[in-house]
Amino acid sequence: MVEVPAAALAIDLFDADFLSIGSNDLIQYVTASSRDSSPLAPLQDPLQPAVLRLIHQVVEHANKNGIAVSLCGDMASDVRCIPALLEVGLRSLSVAPATLARVKSAIARQHIPKTQQGQTA
Repeated sequence: MVEVPAAALAIDLFDADFLSIGSNDLIQYVTASSRDSSPLAPLQDPLQPAVLRLIHQVVEHANKNGIAVSLCGDMASDVRCIPALLEVGLRSLSVAPATLARVKSAIARQHIPKTQQGQTA
């Protein structure tokens, strides 16, 4: 699980068969805002550039080394985030069954190069 910025920044030091990015914790730690704090809730932006850069870094490392990578947590089910997640190269999302149709529809609305279409789930 890649859930803290240190793991994402040093992803090349891990020997793993697959990687799963835990978006809830990653966002909390990147934005230095507790999920339990209502006053800090506005800081918990999954589209914050630092969050997306870390996700991109993990995805690039995984792709370069033939390692499967996915993202779980609230961000995976947030249709506002789908374009950004696809843009950084993510092709596997773990979502709650109740959100699956919405997420699939959001993915279908995006242009994905033919060479990467088979990787999208």
